Amino acid sequence: MSTQTLSSQDQIHRVIGEILASRKITREDQNLLMSLLFDGVLGDTHQREVNRIYEAVSHGLIRVID
Repeated sequence: MSTQTLSSQDQIHRVIGEILASRKITREDQNLLMSLLFDGVLGDTHQREVNRIYEAVSHGLIRVID
């Protein structure tokens, strides 16, 4: 695994963790996760976590903040 891939995976893990802990997502984080999801960069585990975040947003369990 390259250093760039590792740092990207660390960043994804950190962002997802912060969102789930705070129950808030910024537009910037939302755009980052969407681009990673559409680019196919995320592994299965991260894809499931991102989908869980977006379900929570749609049900009002996670707030989108600016």
